[in-house]
Amino acid sequence: MEKRYSVTFSPTGTSRFAAEKIAQAFGGELIAVDLCREEGEEIQAEPESVCIVSVPCYGGRIPPTAAERLARIHGRGTPAVVCVTYGNRAFEDALLELADCVEANGFRVIAGAAVAGEHNIMPQYGAGRPDALDQKELEQFSGEAAQKWKQGGRSRPELPGSHPYKEYHAAAMEILVDKKACTGCGACAEGCPVQAIAGDGLSANRERCIGCMRCIKICPRHCRSLREEAVAALVQRVGKACEGRKENQFYL
Repeated sequence: MEKRYSVTFSPTGTSRFAAEKIAQAFGGELIAVDLCREEGEEIQAEPESVCIVSVPCYGGRIPPTAAERLARIHGRGTPAVVCVTYGNRAFEDALLELADCVEANGFRVIAGAAVAGEHNIMPQYGAGRPDALDQKELEQFSGEAAQKWKQGGRSRPELPGSHPYKEYHAAAMEILVDKKACTGCGACAEGCPVQAIAGDGLSANRERCIGCMRCIKICPRHCRSLREEAVAALVQRVGKACEGRKENQFYL
């Protein structure tokens, strides 16, 4: 039976959401692979299957952690659809880098998407996205990508970006913990993709942290946050580039 693989690195859920939407257009058994897990088994995708790979864009690139863990996902000329989600600014070299990374692992990229989402640090930009319009556009793209796959199309579309890729500059920001509200449940530590948080949730290794904001997103008591002055400084620096509604981009 034909299989469809949904391979995601999705700390805050947007990239997984996009991958699931794309996967719905393809028939066959669904196998979900979560690259936020530090350890996982090697996977060999069959040539007749299809693989949807979706990761976020950090500073115009894909997260190095995602690229490293993709190395355990292998294809044998297996068709792949690549997707990056970005926080309503720009995706720059991220989609090209993801496609290159996936093809280096034995896949053949047949379609690509860049989907705008809510910024994970400055949620006022792209708030509520992907919204109903985004989902409609994503469904249309997914149907066209699935049709291309079913008809045997295996050509790689021309994707935006440049070689060499832009320098990676996504730095981690200090995360504050409200110790009075924190119960030490350990959800943040368990969910951290790089195991940067102590088991009680009260301390973190800043050198390991990749700034994905997952711990803030999943904290059941909302006791984790960023310094307001740090967020304000980021708004001052890049907020103008995040204004307005940025469009999704699709490539077939």
